[in-house]
Amino acid sequence: MNEKIRYLTLGMILACTGWTGASAEQVYELNPITVTAQRIKTTDLKTPSAVDVLTAEDIQKTGATSVQEALKFSTGIIMHAQGPRNISQGTMTNKVVIRGNEKGTLVLVDGVPINQEGRYNLEDIPVDAIEKIEIVRGGGAVLYGSEASGGVINIITKGTRKNSVKAGIGNYGIQNYSASAQAGKFGITYSYDHTGKIDRISKPTIPSGKQRGSSPDGGMYYNIIRGEHSNVNWRYNFNDELYFTHTYGQNSDHYRYKYDGHAYKPNKDATFKDAIHSSKENLAQLHYDHGDLKASIFYNNRDQKTEDWIADQNVTIKKGKPSYTNAAAFDSSKRNYDYTKYRNQTMGLDVSNRWHFNKGSFMIGYNFQRDLESKTTSPIYVGGYRTKEGAHHHYQRNMHSIFGQLAYNITEKDEADFNFRETWTEDDSAGNGYDKFTPEVTWTHSFNEETSLYAKAGKSFMMPTFTQLYGGGNIVGVPDLKPETGNHYEVGFKKNIGNSTWRFDVFHYKIKNHIDADSSKWPTVTYGNTDIRNTGVELEWSRRQNDRLSYHMGITYGHPEKRQSAKNNNEWHDYYGRIEFNGGFDYTSGKLTTAFNMNVLGDRTRDSEPYEHFKDQCFTDLNFSYQANKDARFFLNIDNLFNRHDIVSSSSSSFYNLGRNFMAGIEYTF
Repeated sequence: MNEKIRYLTLGMILACTGWTGASAEQVYELNPITVTAQRIKTTDLKTPSAVDVLTAEDIQKTGATSVQEALKFSTGIIMHAQGPRNISQGTMTNKVVIRGNEKGTLVLVDGVPINQEGRYNLEDIPVDAIEKIEIVRGGGAVLYGSEASGGVINIITKGTRKNSVKAGIGNYGIQNYSASAQAGKFGITYSYDHTGKIDRISKPTIPSGKQRGSSPDGGMYYNIIRGEHSNVNWRYNFNDELYFTHTYGQNSDHYRYKYDGHAYKPNKDATFKDAIHSSKENLAQLHYDHGDLKASIFYNNRDQKTEDWIADQNVTIKKGKPSYTNAAAFDSSKRNYDYTKYRNQTMGLDVSNRWHFNKGSFMIGYNFQRDLESKTTSPIYVGGYRTKEGAHHHYQRNMHSIFGQLAYNITEKDEADFNFRETWTEDDSAGNGYDKFTPEVTWTHSFNEETSLYAKAGKSFMMPTFTQLYGGGNIVGVPDLKPETGNHYEVGFKKNIGNSTWRFDVFHYKIKNHIDADSSKWPTVTYGNTDIRNTGVELEWSRRQNDRLSYHMGITYGHPEKRQSAKNNNEWHDYYGRIEFNGGFDYTSGKLTTAFNMNVLGDRTRDSEPYEHFKDQCFTDLNFSYQANKDARFFLNIDNLFNRHDIVSSSSSSFYNLGRNFMAGIEYTF
């Protein structure tokens, strides 16, 4: 089907939604209340940051079954994935990249960070448990701490749940089931998602003779056998000020690695390895909110395991050690087994209080966080010989922070804020300690109730993870790895005109000692320090035409760059993409609501030598929702409407998105 036919088909589908009937009553907020950027309830117009808010209704209109899928149509966000529909390869989880900063996204659930070892499992939060998601673009590890050098995503869960069940099925073995219930002060939401077999989800790696010597994985592609994700979130409201919430997620993703025959033709389409990546995650939080006094106690735990069944390879013995005579030749009837197990734990508390005075307010807070990691690897056998011993490592680190904000009304229309954070750590298991002060200054001018201008400047800070410092498996530790430090600047303009909103901002950041993986000596990986920077502009526009029709769009133009002192004469090179467009609309006619969303990322460059340009990426989604009566809703979601074969990763490996897929189902409320 050529492009003209595709777009004509889309036009016919959308035209068919223009049924007559009474319009549905919907809530539309031009200037939503936000809490994430400033740690205080305020309106979007008075927030000195670029902020987007996705409500539960917005998420439903994307047909998303996970937070990651809901975010991929947002302004300034790039999705970096190593598998479709939340499927990931163990520690190589999918990422939300804000303004081109791959490792700078801090994810919160109800204001509590869930990042562990630089990773966050967005598929573990049931979308039906979410009240809204607040996205703050722009760096600064000031009010929330480390790992916020690109921005913050705050997932806010529902205080009460509706009683409902939902089921959907589709092609590619897609299944999704969920249920929610509320009984007095107790509310619970459960979700299960399944994806079936997907062949050739990646492009074959470069043949071994051209890139990786005798490495056995040259010319290898990946198949997905299945992906399963189940999660539950529950909440108990003791009273209006105190509540406890707990999230449990369990995931299992099965990859199969096969040769394409480049390195050794007899191996064409033969299986080299089966890998099962599984994880179990617990997020427990106790919250207290008494107006200006806020406190939380939290515990995060993630158990992660990768199990490999690897075909035996032909080896000879030289000086008592195994040597690969032909690493691409192997006996698939004989298989070796190895595993790597991680346990990450984070526990801590966060408490703050705000005092108000005649021309502003002052907030001071304290945060304590204890990070622990244990890692176990099994012995590795090749050709019947033990080539690597098993090992067990344990690391821990205590981190303290004092943070605060002085908000001062210079005039009736001007407010200046000084935000600060002092972070220090006790020496960890290997004697590393960190101490960093990160300030931020913001200014907001309100022309009137519909127009504002803001400016901000600040610093960010991010510590290396245990794996980056001390290694494990095929990762070589670098104990003297430096922490990231960044400078961030932004100026923005916000205006509401009638039923329309306009948001425009200009930003610049430069981060020194950005922590980056070096895979040039594969299969070993070493982390090192690089520099990254980006300068860009963002424009967002939305309009509520009437009770039935609304539409939105966003454009981001930037220039993300990176330089590595040991390579290319310390010159800067492009990576990710320079221009991004997102847009969509939703239209309600009678009982039917139709929503279309898309996101296009262009002028893309690989983040690996030779830094080549590659195909633009285009995400599309068309969602139909038919409210048969007050209790029953039917839905049909069509993802990747134009059936594009896009690359959704930017590193040396090429992973593809899922072909056109759909899910149809019903939701019943009782």
